[in-house]
Amino acid sequence: MIASDTPASALRRNTVRRIALLATMLIAATAGVARAEPAALDLAKYRGKVVYLDFWASWCGPCKQAFPFMAELSRQYRPADLVVITVNEERQRAPGEAFLRQVKSTLPVVWDGDGAVARPWAVNELPATLIFDRKGKMRFRHQGFVPANTAEYRKQLNSLVSEH
Repeated sequence: MIASDTPASALRRNTVRRIALLATMLIAATAGVARAEPAALDLAKYRGKVVYLDFWASWCGPCKQAFPFMAELSRQYRPADLVVITVNEERQRAPGEAFLRQVKSTLPVVWDGDGAVARPWAVNELPATLIFDRKGKMRFRHQGFVPANTAEYRKQLNSLVSEH
């Protein structure tokens, strides 16, 4: 405590330091996890690109299997051609964030705990993947993720990417 401080001002200063420390710890703990604000998804801003939109949850086995494939897609295609966006459907963010740290994902994430993003597309099962063409029209939809079908998924993406 500084000589001119009152106990109340010293307590406020201590509280501010603790909050700053907690904020720093939180940022450090979640570093490398790409994020977006809850239910913030405007597909119109991706016009001109093919959009691979994947709805997932950390407890979903097939969802977890899809992440390496999606990461590979985001590396394989030019950013001007394809954007991969993931939408987490869990009410609590912590399990999803822990999973993303575990797999070191840098894919963009929309947190949709209340289902506001999933509802208009009638997403009732996970994983669900919606693939939109460059004009924003949904052209393909997949329920589940089957590793043996990745060649088919790539063929669909290639056909959309080649459309101009």
